[in-house]
Amino acid sequence: MIATWAMVGAGVGAIVSFGTRRLLSHQSSSVLTSSWTGALLTAFLFGTLAWGLGSRFDLLPASYLAAVGVPLAVIDILEQRLPTKLVMPSHAVLATLYAVASVLHPEDLHDLVRAALGTGILAAFYLVLALASGGGLGAGDVKLGGVLGLALGWSGWSVLIAATFLGWFAAAMWLVVRVARRPPRNSPLPMGPFLLFGALLAITLVPR
Repeated sequence: MIATWAMVGAGVGAIVSFGTRRLLSHQSSSVLTSSWTGALLTAFLFGTLAWGLGSRFDLLPASYLAAVGVPLAVIDILEQRLPTKLVMPSHAVLATLYAVASVLHPEDLHDLVRAALGTGILAAFYLVLALASGGGLGAGDVKLGGVLGLALGWSGWSVLIAATFLGWFAAAMWLVVRVARRPPRNSPLPMGPFLLFGALLAITLVPR
């Protein structure tokens, strides 16, 4: 199961890497945009999710989040932005998957309600932070927060809280490393990769 799903992830990652290069504002020769990099990262994430979630339905939306998360992270690292073309459709894709699951399994309806609450709460939380930070967080981070809130809310409140903590903790640790290396003043810190990392780690490891 794990090896098969990882192979699926490799194929998805290779395909998505092509789209990633098309979404970049400028041509880049970075190893991050390589099809091999996309394939390996996505395969690793798919395999890890399969290990953590098994054959549960949650594996499908979590794998979608991983597949779209890799290009989002790459673009945010290279250009400090999260393309709306990737973020906004993810709301619809995840909402559709969860709605279908609730129809097929009415006992999961409370999970759908929690997912709706999660997307609103996390998007509002990041909107407040964006306004308070004066540009430290962008509109893309707020929109991504809504997507993550949907997936994390479906998984449970404990998963949502853990993911948010893990994402910000990882960002703080990376910032400490950057300060120790004396980076240029005001160099941007892309939050997208850290928020996605926290979300996928929590979905995989934190019990529902």
